[in-house]
Amino acid sequence: MSDKIPQSRKFLYYAGIFITIIGFILFLSRFIIVFTGNAFNFNPMISFLGIILIIFGQFIRSVGAKGLAGSGIILNPEKAREDIKPYSKAMGGVIDDVLENIDKSEVKKEIIKIKCRSCGTLNDEDSTYCKSCGEKL
Repeated sequence: MSDKIPQSRKFLYYAGIFITIIGFILFLSRFIIVFTGNAFNFNPMISFLGIILIIFGQFIRSVGAKGLAGSGIILNPEKAREDIKPYSKAMGGVIDDVLENIDKSEVKKEIIKIKCRSCGTLNDEDSTYCKSCGEKL
């Protein structure tokens, strides 16, 4: 298993983004033309084509990012794990970067105490006997 994303998947990813942008522009062009007053010269199929391109672009982008099996097109768990490994490793790297930037002095450990039934003294949670009166907790 390689940690590198193949060039063909990178191409699909960026092509999907490009197709989505074109679809978005075509979809919004309907509203721009209506506001400029040229609504009678506009074919409504262009907006529909824009929606189709947005959906198709997102599908292609997903396949590029996660591969055929990783995006759920091919139902093969082993192949899916192989396809999605570079993607998930990159996401894990992002999480590691965030965790490195957390100030460890700000993270406070919760302290749990157990109250003695006899004297009411607070004892550590792993204590077996009360530190004050010696009764079993």
